[in-house]
Amino acid sequence: MANHARPLLAGFVTAGLLAASPVGASAQQADFYAGKTVDLYISQDAGSGYDLYARLMGENIGRYLSGHPTIIPRNMPGAGGMRVMSYLYQVAHKDGTVWGAVDRGVAVEPILYGKDSKAPFKNPLEFNWLGSLNTEIGVAAVWHTTGITSWEEIRARPTIVSMANSQGGFGARALNSILGTKFRQVCCYGSDSNQNLAMERGEVEGRVGWSWSSLRASNMDWLKTGKIRLLMQVGLQKNREIPGDVPLVVDLVKTERDRKALTIIFANQSMGRPFVMPPGVPPALVSKVRRAFAEMMKDPVFLMNAAKRHLEVSDPKSGEEVQELLEEVYASPPEAIAAAQSAMKEGEIKMIEGAKK
Repeated sequence: MANHARPLLAGFVTAGLLAASPVGASAQQADFYAGKTVDLYISQDAGSGYDLYARLMGENIGRYLSGHPTIIPRNMPGAGGMRVMSYLYQVAHKDGTVWGAVDRGVAVEPILYGKDSKAPFKNPLEFNWLGSLNTEIGVAAVWHTTGITSWEEIRARPTIVSMANSQGGFGARALNSILGTKFRQVCCYGSDSNQNLAMERGEVEGRVGWSWSSLRASNMDWLKTGKIRLLMQVGLQKNREIPGDVPLVVDLVKTERDRKALTIIFANQSMGRPFVMPPGVPPALVSKVRRAFAEMMKDPVFLMNAAKRHLEVSDPKSGEEVQELLEEVYASPPEAIAAAQSAMKEGEIKMIEGAKK
């Protein structure tokens, strides 16, 4: 009896070892999302550009993940996107079931503000970046009743522009400091739709850093009918859809130091519409979701769904590319970082003083 029991016992031991082996773990990892839901926290209000892109991604990416999880969008606006980043960093489960669709500016907030940064994290590379659906470009635009036709006029004429929240508006501050513009910001309008309504009502005269993709999706008729005038492109590379006579902001500076400062300040535009997972998620799951994201961006069905909603998927970036961009920014020379931080502070002072007059 004992001799017959040994092979049977050995079989149980072998099975147990297989179950605990990397092969067994890989099988469990492959099935991780089966029957699960993923909470996708969106850092802006429903109907905003970030929200539209996030819901597009959420409705499609499940097809490219084994297990086909259900993605549940949850709007969590606040603090210029930092509310979602804080939640991911401090509260969210780190098991791969919580993702974020965040404002592109949150990733560069620590380097722009240094010791004055209000971000709960100091290094965005702790997070797991999944990718971006496009390379974004912002625009500075004014309402037609201002009579303004070029960016040079803003250096002589104070112009009231909307500000989404108290943590935002760094684009106008940088331009005030480095280019000598006289933007005066009014806070806090929040979403794109609220800021656009403020222009229509005459509460403000324009916007700085308005995402081209959002304008393209919702307000292209304003540009075609002349209700708005584009003064400059705010980012690191021109968008071919924007009229060629609209200058790129980094081409307007006079010194290499200022160019490098603006490159740090506006590097976030190249992150477009970023998606991220919290720190601490198992690397295998991060790789799995990154692969799914990359596959989705190349799928004709997904691209067709984006086109139907008038959402631009232009020069999308993988999670690895977003990671590399942030590594490059945070490795910038100290003098460039100091110049960028100085531009933020000086621009802010100018606006406060201007508002008092």
